[in-house]
Amino acid sequence: MKMVQSKRLSPSAWLLGGWRSALLLVVVSLFTLTASCSDDDDKSDVPVLKGKITSYNEFGAAMLDFTEADMMNAGFTLGDVIGITIDDKKEIVMPYYDGFYTRNGEYLCVAYPTYPSICFTRNNIGLPQELTGLEGHTVTFRMKEKGGRQDVQQALSMKYNNERENYSAFSDAAFANARTSIAGNIPSGILYRSSSPFCNDINRAFYVSEFLENEKVKTVLNLADTEEKMLSYTDMPPYSRLLWEGGNVILCPLKADPTADDYNKRLIEALKQLPSRPAPYVVHCMEGKDRTGYVCALLEGLCGATYDEIVADYLVTYNNYYEINPTKDPVLCNTLVSLRLNICLMYYAGVSDEAQLPKVDYAKAFSSYLLSHGMSQQQLDALIQALTTSK
Repeated sequence: MKMVQSKRLSPSAWLLGGWRSALLLVVVSLFTLTASCSDDDDKSDVPVLKGKITSYNEFGAAMLDFTEADMMNAGFTLGDVIGITIDDKKEIVMPYYDGFYTRNGEYLCVAYPTYPSICFTRNNIGLPQELTGLEGHTVTFRMKEKGGRQDVQQALSMKYNNERENYSAFSDAAFANARTSIAGNIPSGILYRSSSPFCNDINRAFYVSEFLENEKVKTVLNLADTEEKMLSYTDMPPYSRLLWEGGNVILCPLKADPTADDYNKRLIEALKQLPSRPAPYVVHCMEGKDRTGYVCALLEGLCGATYDEIVADYLVTYNNYYEINPTKDPVLCNTLVSLRLNICLMYYAGVSDEAQLPKVDYAKAFSSYLLSHGMSQQQLDALIQALTTSK
C-alpha cells in the first residue's frame, strides 16, 4: 500500500499564510462596513420609510401610498422634521403635521384628517413644476430632527367632527359655518359666507342649503368647484341644485394662496360679475375657512371694515369648527391670524410690516390693489355699491 505523507508547512510559510488570511479578513470586514453604511441608512437607528407618489390632488400636493399609521410604525410622529427625496435625488427638509401649519409657499408633509393618505406640498401653492408628473416614482422619508416642530403641532393641531350631534350647543347655521357679514359698511343680509352648499363630504351641505333658502340668497360665488365637479354631485341639496341649474353660481375655483397671480386673476374676473347678479350673495369654498376667509376679508376691507372687524369675522369660523375663540384661546388665535390671515392682508394692502396692519385704511388700500390689477373704476364702484346697498 502506498503511503501518503502529509505536507507540513514551515514556520515561515505558516506565518505568511496567516498574514494573508488576516489581511483578507480585514478587507472583507471593511467592504462589509462600507456597504452597510451606504445602504441608504436603512439599517441604522434613523427612521426611514419608502413609498411611491400615487397622484396629485387639486391643490398640487403629491399624494403617497402610505398613511399616518405607516408613518407611526416607521418611527415618525407629528411634529418631526423629515427629509424627503424623490428617486434618491435632492433632499427637501420639511415639518410633518396634521394640518397646514406653515406660511404660504413653505414645504410641509401632511397627514390631513380628510385625506386618504400622506401628502407633501408647498403650503397653498402646490409643488413646483419639476416635482409634478412623477406618479409612480419612489419617495424616501428620513428623520432629520425628532420632535423639531412639536411645539407648532401641539399649538395648531385642530380636528373637527362631521356629526351634527357632537355640536349640540350650536345652531344649524353655526354647524354649517354659515353667517352674514356685517363688517364695515356692509349691511346685514347682503353678503353671506359658509361651507359648501353643494358638496356634502363634511356633512354640512344640507344645513348650508337650508340656511341659504331661509335667507333667500340668490347668487353664489363658489371658490371650490369646477363645472366637472359640480356635475358629479348627485346628492346636491334641493335649493343648492335650484341655484346651480338656474345659472346663479359663479364658478371661481381657487387654491388657497391669495398672493398667487392666478388666484387674483380668477378672483377679480369673478368679482367683476357680482354686481350684475342679484343679492343676497354667498361666498364659500369647502369649509368656508381659508379661501372664503381671504375673499371675505378683501370684500369687507374694501367696504370700510377695520382690521379688528376683519379678524373677528375670520375667527368665528374657528369657533364654529373647533370651539376656539379669542376669549378662551387668545394666544392660539393670535397665532392663527398671524400665520394665515395677515399674509393675505399684507399682500393686498401693500404692507411689509405686520405690526402696521391695525393702522391700514383698508377701503383705500384694497381699492388701489383692485384698480392696479385689472378692475376699472366703474367696476369697482359697482362692486362696492352692490355690497353696501340694503335690500
